[in-house]
Amino acid sequence: MTLRRPNLFAYDWGLVLLALTLSVLGLFNLRSAAPDPALVLRQLFAFLLGLGLAVAVQFLSRRTVFALAYPLYALSLVLLFLVLVVGREVNGARAWFVLGPLQFQPLEVAKLGLVLALARLLEDRPVLRVWDYLLPGLLTLPVVALLLLQPDLGGTLVVLFGALAVLWVRGLPLRHLLVGALALAFLLPTVVWPSLKPYQRERVLIVLDPYRDPLGQGFQVIQSTIAIGSGGLLGKGYGQGTQTQLGFVPFRHTDFVFAVWAEEWGFVGAAALLALYALLVLRVFGLALECPRLSDRLFLAGVGGMLGFQVVVNLGVALGVMPVTGLTLPLFSYGGSSLVATLFSLGLVLLVHRDRAEP
Repeated sequence: MTLRRPNLFAYDWGLVLLALTLSVLGLFNLRSAAPDPALVLRQLFAFLLGLGLAVAVQFLSRRTVFALAYPLYALSLVLLFLVLVVGREVNGARAWFVLGPLQFQPLEVAKLGLVLALARLLEDRPVLRVWDYLLPGLLTLPVVALLLLQPDLGGTLVVLFGALAVLWVRGLPLRHLLVGALALAFLLPTVVWPSLKPYQRERVLIVLDPYRDPLGQGFQVIQSTIAIGSGGLLGKGYGQGTQTQLGFVPFRHTDFVFAVWAEEWGFVGAAALLALYALLVLRVFGLALECPRLSDRLFLAGVGGMLGFQVVVNLGVALGVMPVTGLTLPLFSYGGSSLVATLFSLGLVLLVHRDRAEP
């Protein structure tokens, strides 16, 4: 492995600016949302760490990154297994390693490892026949199984969507996608729904009618939508949101951080934030289109797909149109593992795009 000196003129600085803007706005918002000021300092440390790793990886080449794809994937499987043994249970899921004040979620390593491994595997393997899904499935299913054992349904959905984005760019036939959708429509009521735990079923039912349990499962969704609606056009001002500042919105610094932003900055601020996320995700896909190598396009599509899916799900939860999954709003919610991993992934996106023309 050789180190190289990055060429600053070879980078897409639009993506850098978008990522930094969202991260800084997230820290700014967290200062108002966090119930404990110490959380802001931890998030700032995670931001600096993630930024440092994103810069450090620029001294590598894309060839080195793809050479580490399978080792990183294997490491992610080991971590997902170990967390089931020695991890700490948080909110009903054994998904975290806890070392004193530090917490680490191996899901973030698994997302990156799987997308890299799939991009490398499918570069020379088209997806045209049924048995072409065998090897991608053998890579994806162990990650999914270990996540379901935690259980982490939100993380499982992100991983599956990332794999689907890679397959789609690789040329997934539309008829296969339709068959998969029909199979999913059959399995949801016959297999998936009966296998869900009672609290998971309740989360789905709460989306249909949050007032079936207004002081329990439905409380956080009801208060989140009230907070978002009360922001009006221009919001109540920084630190002036009554629903969030008075503690009516639970998990306001993680799952429902968007409610804090929308209440304080109103419809205009919420729309501006959505625009920034749309530009970020579209820019990642735009960089993918500029890459001549198929493996590069597959990797960037996987990262962009997972990022966009996580944004949509988190906002859907805050708006009360999706079940609570525990997924953070990338670069915005409190969560050191998520912030570091997202910045590092975007650093890899910049690196791969930078080296797109090299032999």
